[in-house]
Amino acid sequence: MNAEPSRYGPPDAAETAPGSATARSAGKASGQAAGTERDYTGSTPKARAWRSFIETSALLSGHMEKRLQASSGLRLSEYNVLLILAEARNNQVRMGDLAARMIFSPSRVSYQVKSLEERGLLTRSTDPHDRRGTSAQLTPLGHRVFHEAASQHGEHIRALFHPAIDNDQADALRTICEQVQAHVAAYPDS
Repeated sequence: MNAEPSRYGPPDAAETAPGSATARSAGKASGQAAGTERDYTGSTPKARAWRSFIETSALLSGHMEKRLQASSGLRLSEYNVLLILAEARNNQVRMGDLAARMIFSPSRVSYQVKSLEERGLLTRSTDPHDRRGTSAQLTPLGHRVFHEAASQHGEHIRALFHPAIDNDQADALRTICEQVQAHVAAYPDS
């Protein structure tokens, strides 16, 4: 990690006041003079959990991206498009629904779909039920590429993630993630 601490949230005023334990320890950890560096994430249990969550997510995503790209030539966002299509009825999803379900870069779904279409992994067509809409559908080649990538991706998950936690921790993590997802989904967009 770099010497500059990452900042993923607003400071907790009591924790980041000059001279506080958080400010002093952050300064010492980064090699800065005591009291000159601030920890803008905070040190409450929720602030530490947030920082740990976001940093671990980024670390895992980076490792998974490299491994998936090396083994299949797919980026995680492309794999996510193929996964959504592979799980859909008739391997087909409307573009708007695809964008809504994307985990990685939903705003770039058109670019990702175009790239996958150019490689012959999916096709786009006018939705037969609503001529105003467009659907993406997995091709036979896309199906084969996805299944090969899914097998390799599963191996990567089992190597990087599974050994780090036991089943009880996995259940707790899933429950927490689902709780956060539900809260964020209910939060009004600005």
